Order: sequence, then C-alpha cells, then structure tokens
Amino acid sequence: MTEIRADQDSSFIAEPRVAVVGVGGAGCNIASSFYDSLGPADVIAINTDRAALRDARADTTLHICKEVTKGEGTRGDVVLGKKCAVVHRSDIERELNGYDAVFIVTGLGGGTGTGASAVVADISSKTNATTCIIAVNPFFFESERMDVAKEGLRNLRSLCKSVVLFENDRMIDVAPESTMEDVLDRANKGIAKYINDEIQRMPYLSKETVDPSYQQDDTDTKGEVTELNLSYILS
Repeated sequence: MTEIRADQDSSFIAEPRVAVVGVGGAGCNIASSFYDSLGPADVIAINTDRAALRDARADTTLHICKEVTKGEGTRGDVVLGKKCAVVHRSDIERELNGYDAVFIVTGLGGGTGTGASAVVADISSKTNATTCIIAVNPFFFESERMDVAKEGLRNLRSLCKSVVLFENDRMIDVAPESTMEDVLDRANKGIAKYINDEIQRMPYLSKETVDPSYQQDDTDTKGEVTELNLSYILS
C-alpha cells in the first residue's frame, strides 16, 4: 500500500506501509472491524481457532499450530498460545516483513491473545517497525482471566514502548442496556477508529529522512501504558 508522491521540490515521499495485526479471538474481531472500515492498512489475522479465523475479515489469515490444537484454539492456555507463535515465528516474520508501522490488537486473559501477542510484538520490534499494541482487559466478572491479563500486560510492556489499554468495564457505563454482542461490536468499532486516526497522524517517509519524533527509542524497552480515550467509543 506504499504510495509515492512528489512534492513541490520534486523529492519523493512515500506513505508508510502499515499493518494491523489481530491476535486471538478478540484481536481478530477488532482487526475485522478495522478491515470493514476500509482503513489505510493491511489487515493480518492470527489465531489458533480455525472457526474463528474463518470468520475473520482480513487481507491475510494465519492459522498457527493447527496440528497441535486441531483447530480448536488453546482453551485459555497461555503457555500453549506462546508456543504456537514461536513454532510459526518464521511465518509471522514473513508476514510482517517490510512494514514501517505495526498495530497489534489483542484481548488479554485468553490463551492465544495473551500468549501469542507477546511473540508477535517481539518479532515486530526486531523488524524495526514502529510498533503499537492495543490490548483489551476482560470484564470484571471474568475473574478467572484477570490474573492472566495482568501478567500478559506486564509482558507486553517489556517488549513494546507503546501500549494502549482498553478496559471492557467502561462499556458497562456507556451502554448499560445493550446486549453483550452490541457492546463488544461498539467497542471493536471504537478501537478500529482509534487505530485509523493514529495512522492518519503518521508522517510521510522520505528517501533521506524519517521524522525522528516518530521513531522508537530502544534505550528503554519498558513501555508506558495509556488508556484508550472513551470518546472513540462514544462517537
């Protein structure tokens, strides 16, 4: 999707190549919402669940560890989710190769999203792509997933300097009378809108220089966590 343009000085600039990568069930749902919005990026869906991946709307789908999970997902096993991504590391590297920026979207608390997203983030950072992770925390009533989510967020912070967190609980206040399906759909579309806005803010790339304020600084690998502005959900 790189587009070359000429400015008034006839020097060439190019739009950055951007990928939105959904990892696990929740991440693929958000990536599908971004795909439906016709956002200016390639969409890649990664999952261990064959049926869920079949329903994902993306430019590229990657079914990881289908021989081990038999296409039925990791059943909440984070260690297995991570191993699946490690086994398919070369496949993921191939899909992420050549992008200037990568947005990784994932739900925390499950096996594939929590385990595999850390591997995807590590791969993306090593390709020198500007990497941002958008992670979704479970609802308060999903108590068995909360500890898993906390540990998953800690791991992501150690791998990526830019981590944006969305609390599913915020949706209870926003749409208390809505069905769970409607609530999640609204959240997914809001997160997709956030990603689209962030892509629009990116500087163009010239042959000689890249805006230094946009490049990642590797001197400190521990990322700051910011909360997604609720206005994206309300709009």
